[in-house]
Amino acid sequence: MSTLQVKVREIKEIKSHSNADRLELATVEGWQCVVPKGRYDAGDMVVYFPPDTVLSQEWTDKFGVTNYCQKTDQGMRIRQARLRGEPSFGLVVDMPDMSGDWVVGFDAAEFYGAKKYEPPVLGKSGDILGNNHALFDKFTEIENLRNFPDILIPGEEVICTEKIHGTQVRGCYIREGGRSSLFWGSKNHPRKKPETEEEMKSNFYWYPWTLAPVRSLMTSLHILKNYNVVQVIGETYGRVQSLRYGLNSLAFRLFALKLDGKYIDFDERMEICNRHGVSCVPVIYRGPFDIEKIKEISNGNTLVADVEQIREGVVVQPVVERTDPRVGRVILKYVGDDYLLSKNPDKDTTDA
Repeated sequence: MSTLQVKVREIKEIKSHSNADRLELATVEGWQCVVPKGRYDAGDMVVYFPPDTVLSQEWTDKFGVTNYCQKTDQGMRIRQARLRGEPSFGLVVDMPDMSGDWVVGFDAAEFYGAKKYEPPVLGKSGDILGNNHALFDKFTEIENLRNFPDILIPGEEVICTEKIHGTQVRGCYIREGGRSSLFWGSKNHPRKKPETEEEMKSNFYWYPWTLAPVRSLMTSLHILKNYNVVQVIGETYGRVQSLRYGLNSLAFRLFALKLDGKYIDFDERMEICNRHGVSCVPVIYRGPFDIEKIKEISNGNTLVADVEQIREGVVVQPVVERTDPRVGRVILKYVGDDYLLSKNPDKDTTDA
């Protein structure tokens, strides 16, 4: 899950609203917000609250947006909406009176008591193992490209894959002292191995290990290629979330491979997966980075299955792995406008 970004931002652009004389469209980082006409100019400093920020009702009353928020047991959840036909994501407010020393990039979350909305927890947590092996790494926290629109360089070769709506799973072979151990788990915890093969086939986290191609890939790299730590990361989907891709059972797609602590570049990863017949997340686009292209392909029908189902969005990363001091490993998500403005985000769950 991406981190909360409640910061002082600069309005990049003001455009006319297509269907309202008293409203305009403000661009803040990679987000579009509907604002009152004449309130702001390009270059103005504002505080921006992205979708899924949670505030107290005292603040939403003060901003005059309580009726546009979702009341939850965590507080008032700022949302996205269509206002007179134009998408509006999050909330833009004036700088507070006492903000004399605030500059662009200042983190205002503590001042407003803002928190990140936490969706309901998916499934049960009774099979969580207490001790997480130090080499069973968590996957990269994927930040929102709309919050970091300048991390990727225009023209840089990128891969855009479909963001599948399921639950993240990790599998790992670890060799220590001549002895190998196998772990599977959710994004934060290793999970207890089911007692039978049938139970494993219905378990979100151990299901991929029932697939012969996944076993072949991990075993080959661990035993034949002699990697001490072989980790696969992917998505179990189907009977998991509100988007089911036409399935009442489970399926799995791989999206990352880590060998002895190093993430493998896209082309090498695909060569390994193709050799063993492991299904990967669909590639929607490969080519020079262009934010407008990313926005375009974030919408549309899924490529995961031949069904009529909305695409959640895309995950974007360089063809060659690299890092950036602002986010660490460079891999970002762009959830499509169509998905964000649908009813699906209200049904989203998270995982432990």
